[in-house]
Amino acid sequence: GASFQPPMTTTSLVANVAYMKVTSSDNADEETKHETEAVRLVDYPGHPSLSTKLTSLLLPDQTARVVFTVDATKPVTDGVAILYKSILTNNQVRKAWKASGKTLTILIVCTKEDDKKAKNHKRMKIQIRNELDRLRKVDSAMEDVTGNGSTPMSIAKGKTIDLDDLGPDMPVLHFVETGLGIQGGDNGLKAVREFVRTG
Repeated sequence: GASFQPPMTTTSLVANVAYMKVTSSDNADEETKHETEAVRLVDYPGHPSLSTKLTSLLLPDQTARVVFTVDATKPVTDGVAILYKSILTNNQVRKAWKASGKTLTILIVCTKEDDKKAKNHKRMKIQIRNELDRLRKVDSAMEDVTGNGSTPMSIAKGKTIDLDDLGPDMPVLHFVETGLGIQGGDNGLKAVREFVRTG
């Protein structure tokens, strides 16, 4: 039989906005268990030229949590650059979340896991960590020269970034892999839905 080839995807240049009704947590009391609320979902393009406009959407008065997708069939460089510059080291984002007293939670979704060329989320996590380390080292070397308005990630010299604990006042990262449903099952989508619903 013919093997299934996942559809080609392209990086969008326009944000898409939708609303999703979610029910209250299963742990809620009987009175609020069946209440629904609308959650605004913003599918923001990953095109590097648009990353400067992303900051306003990442502030705590605009977002409760972030689903950050990375194509598991491609190098992580461009996606990690956006994660690093727009979220992890962005002064405005970091200060706003600290002032709010909340912690930004990010679900990093490694997509296309059912493609033969895809790397699993554990391998993707290693590649993301290595790329973040590379960007951090470049930032540290340039810090005295540029004064570019970023807040470098402070990691002890000689240490690598720990994605399970980025440190105080930093986002919390979770990882999951998703696919197109070729192999059956929910392909990680249940975890994404639950994250959108409850964080």
